[in-house]
Amino acid sequence: MSKLSYCLAFFLLFSIIGTTTAIAQHRDQYKVVINHEEQYSIWQYSVETQDGWENTEIRGNLAKCKNYIDEVWTDMRPLSIQKMNLSEETEYAVVINHEEQYSIWPKEIELPENWRKTEFQGLLSPCVRYIKKVWTDMRPISQRKKMK
Repeated sequence: MSKLSYCLAFFLLFSIIGTTTAIAQHRDQYKVVINHEEQYSIWQYSVETQDGWENTEIRGNLAKCKNYIDEVWTDMRPLSIQKMNLSEETEYAVVINHEEQYSIWPKEIELPENWRKTEFQGLLSPCVRYIKKVWTDMRPISQRKKMK
């Protein structure tokens, strides 16, 4: 085999391996996104950000993204509910949407479309603790299914 053939074979092999490795690494990369209600989510990095959501600067593996959200998202109520300045004694329901994403909603206020109550209710702090305990994968279910 000539020197040129070796170089071409090496280049071809490197191109294939390099591309495959880049695709595999990209598949394991995630980003933190936030919506107008200051609700957070984790999406696969390669997924285009949809209307109503914007990228934060946070990117990495699932653990890094979840740790960031755990640190900054301490209230978990939509911004519109936070702005109501409700009493500390307000009773809330933990709610979940069709994408299996959680939030906290006042029990006495009608839920928005596509949300339903879970079995958990209480004051704000216990609701936040409950969500942090049960919502271990913050990716929308539609994206989790694509990854399988």
